Amino acid sequence: MSDGPPATDGKLIPELLPRLLGMWDGVAVVVGSIIGSGIFLKVGNVDKALLDYGFAPILSVWALVGLVTLCGSLALAELAAMYPHAGGPYLYLREAYGRLPAFLWGWTEFWVVRTGSVGALACATVLYMTELQPMSPPFQCLLAVTIVLGLSLINVWSTRWGANVQNLTAIIKVLFLMALIAVPMLMGRFESANVQPIWSGGDTSTFLRALGIAMVAVMWPYDGWINLAPIAEEIHQPQRNVPLAMVVGIGIVILVYLGANLSYHLVLPMSHLATTERAAADVFTSLFGPWGGQLAALGVMCSTFGATNSNMLTGPRIYLAIARDGLVHHSIFKVHGTYKTPANAILLQALWTTILIVGFFLAYENPKKAFDGLTDSVIAAGLVFYSLTVAAVYVLRWKRPSADRPYRTWGYPLTPALMLAVYGLTFYSLVAEQVDAYRKTGALKEVTVVAGLIVCGVIYYAFARRSARARASA
Repeated sequence: MSDGPPATDGKLIPELLPRLLGMWDGVAVVVGSIIGSGIFLKVGNVDKALLDYGFAPILSVWALVGLVTLCGSLALAELAAMYPHAGGPYLYLREAYGRLPAFLWGWTEFWVVRTGSVGALACATVLYMTELQPMSPPFQCLLAVTIVLGLSLINVWSTRWGANVQNLTAIIKVLFLMALIAVPMLMGRFESANVQPIWSGGDTSTFLRALGIAMVAVMWPYDGWINLAPIAEEIHQPQRNVPLAMVVGIGIVILVYLGANLSYHLVLPMSHLATTERAAADVFTSLFGPWGGQLAALGVMCSTFGATNSNMLTGPRIYLAIARDGLVHHSIFKVHGTYKTPANAILLQALWTTILIVGFFLAYENPKKAFDGLTDSVIAAGLVFYSLTVAAVYVLRWKRPSADRPYRTWGYPLTPALMLAVYGLTFYSLVAEQVDAYRKTGALKEVTVVAGLIVCGVIYYAFARRSARARASA
């Protein structure tokens, strides 16, 4: 096990990021990273896919993906306790498979996964802001960029202040979802007929295809479960606090998601939810009238804003780890002399995220379509690398059986295997759907774009390694 951060050009980087965060900060990062836009904006996608099969499959897919996410986090916690340094999955992939797969994770994180998540969440924040104040698409784009730049500056200035924003928004979003769950019950405004039929049956192959499409949609609401690991270097007692924060945080998310979906479906018919892009606002509007929809929009804005910030915290630590290994310019690993934050990495992330937002707005001229395009790209890439990260538990148990493991995966080897099996089936479903779409329209979709991006990463890596060896020889 590595006792310090990675090396660059054969020299250990002496300056570590300071440990400023506690266990409850970690829980806030987990909850705040996962609960963002998906529980509000992807409900319709799930209901649309499974509408013909009844309420049981709809609720079950949210529970199943939650269970799978928990299984993945149990494996991730073992790896984070072994390597409690900045970079998270980049380090685990490097130790398990070597530098190239690890670099491709970081490469994809920068170009698609992390920056795409930040951009999507900023777009979701603006989408709900238009509920309060209608605005033109160009102004929506400008506002999304402003959110990204503003949060970037906060995280450049202070990790502690970035964590404070995270903690506050995590509390607000959980309270908002608890209100969404409890208020309809307290007011007696629910109808059991809305969840009928519970199960309507149907052709098995068609159902499994629909289930796969729904699972892809639910992957986004649960995305972010991996976000705590990259900041382990800044958490006190990471061998204890990182695993504990992951389990507690994901447990909270699962309970809240199931409760919110039950509330949605008891208040509104499935046919309505299958066509809406504003499920929470529709629930509050049905309870309180127009001002209820505005109140819901405000709650969702706080949720997506906080999730945007959590991704701001995570991504730069991954790029910093890659720079420590000499695979990108050394300026990326610089810790700011005054603020003690990875300032250069944060600003680089903000720059590319801004380009993505502007590009998707120009392509779609609609924040919801830009949001869906960004999230689909994130999930396509995430399914591959999240699976490799969890599988690293098996590889390292074999390669380094005597390594110190302060925490061992509960349920090993079954729990990681469940996650890998479900992710594999979901990826197959995603590829099959996009192959059909290509045959019908001839348009290249997210899987193709991500595959091309990985090929570009391999080419860049070859040049980066050659340059690193040249510097070492010099």
